[in-house]
Amino acid sequence: MATLDELTTIPKIKYPLLRAHVTAGDILFYSGDDDISMLIREVTNSMWSHVGIVFKIDNLDRILLLESVETFGVRLIPVSRYIKGIAEEMEQNDAKPNARLIIARHTQLTEAHIRPFINFGLDQIAQPYDLDEIRRIMQRIRTGEGKAIRDRAYMCSELVFECFDAIGIEFKYNTLGFISPQDIWADENIKAVAEIEHQ
Repeated sequence: MATLDELTTIPKIKYPLLRAHVTAGDILFYSGDDDISMLIREVTNSMWSHVGIVFKIDNLDRILLLESVETFGVRLIPVSRYIKGIAEEMEQNDAKPNARLIIARHTQLTEAHIRPFINFGLDQIAQPYDLDEIRRIMQRIRTGEGKAIRDRAYMCSELVFECFDAIGIEFKYNTLGFISPQDIWADENIKAVAEIEHQ
């Protein structure tokens, strides 16, 4: 997969035009410059600080994001609200306006996968964020000891991993035994589709 600087050939689009570029099952990657995002990127050796799955519901004219966040656990939020939240957070924290949102697609995800994929994802709503796995990751980074535990608490990238795994598509864990947004991005079947202009 390309580096951020190499993503110059994909279209940059405003949110109102997003519906023409996305499909259910696309993956949203976020790269922020706020303190928490930078910490996540440093700890996971990633250019990305967050990842989620796009649910496009044509008959309701809605684009939603399935994600796992520290404050809520697994939730479904309108992508428009997610983008607005990024702008508000940057304004509150006087952060640099360098946050990037990329929509990407797994080339092996087919129409036949979509219903079971979405159903599995919806069944995870309200599952807790995996704070214990964060602690285990920190221990493995410091000591090289410990192992990943698959449970029904999710970091953002674990949620994406489990949704795809439920339909037989697997991402590789990294050598420290966890899955990060970067590990999902690095999969050879992930192709960038568009960058969302959010400012």
